[in-house]
Amino acid sequence: MRILFLVHYGPLAASSRTRVFQYLPLLERAGFRTLVRVAIPDHATVRFGSGGAAGRLLYYLISFVRTVRVGLSCVLRAPFFDRIVIQKVLLPGPLAFLLRFWRSKIVYDFDDAIFTADSAESLLERLSERRREIGLPRMLRSSSVAIVENDYTRSYASDYCDRVEIITGPIDTDRYAPRERAPRSGIILGWIGSPTTTVYLEGLSGVLDTLSEQRDDLTLRLIGATPFESRMQVEQHGWSLETEVDLLANFDIGLMPLPDDPWTRGKGGYKLLQYGAVGLPVVASPVGVNREIVVDGVTGFLAESDTEWVDALARLIDDPDLRQTMGQAGRDRMVEHYSLTRSSQALIEILS
Repeated sequence: MRILFLVHYGPLAASSRTRVFQYLPLLERAGFRTLVRVAIPDHATVRFGSGGAAGRLLYYLISFVRTVRVGLSCVLRAPFFDRIVIQKVLLPGPLAFLLRFWRSKIVYDFDDAIFTADSAESLLERLSERRREIGLPRMLRSSSVAIVENDYTRSYASDYCDRVEIITGPIDTDRYAPRERAPRSGIILGWIGSPTTTVYLEGLSGVLDTLSEQRDDLTLRLIGATPFESRMQVEQHGWSLETEVDLLANFDIGLMPLPDDPWTRGKGGYKLLQYGAVGLPVVASPVGVNREIVVDGVTGFLAESDTEWVDALARLIDDPDLRQTMGQAGRDRMVEHYSLTRSSQALIEILS
């Protein structure tokens, strides 16, 4: 069986890496033949994606041209593949229309609530928002199956696609696994994310300040964040595929604060999967899929108010046995429900 994957970004992007690239070896071992076409390669994102207004304009132009190119290639190749999996790519109207001739082959995957309206300020941001508003329903109508992360995004996709399946994550529990730790003093509270999501940490500023006033043995370790100021000692690391697991596995407690809004309700909770897979207890906001991933009081705690956050973290900080027990329960839950091995079987059933 031949599968064509059309992905928006290269493997450095979490959505492409977790929703497509990590599946490929397993699919090929199962007898599938795969071909991947990338709309916006990693080098273009790195070079143009974080510049000023001129850089962003150039990035949008390059993105549009490359999306048209790979979309046209997808249409022309469609007769020669048994399935076409499109991950997050929004094709221009004429190309999406042509794909409808091959609708029975099309599987569309998206992982975030990209349909939500943001408070866009610049013209480019408003155009991008409008493109998503029109383009996502169009792509879903052109597909026979949609794959999403959670119930919130499934509710949206069901308005436009007859069959919608949920695959949360998944997480490679062989790669993300507990590590032996050297003895140390102090407790590391950890967070992993991107520069754009560092803003969610600001909601914990008061919590972190309170804890740092109570104890002097706490460190906040951040992976992938922009510079973050706190009364607590902060240890910042850049993100890389090569170092993230070792850094994660040396956290003591994983953090996932989120505000409650339409965008965050659609998030996939990948941080929680990473924390759980390496055997960490977690404290998370009770927003969206977090409520499903975290078993409150078993794999960690769901905390809404500052008081709940302080109490939950204090319990874990003061009780190493509780950290161990919850971390192991989280690891078991990741293997049983969210592992790459389990999810690849679900994907194979969808594609077959």
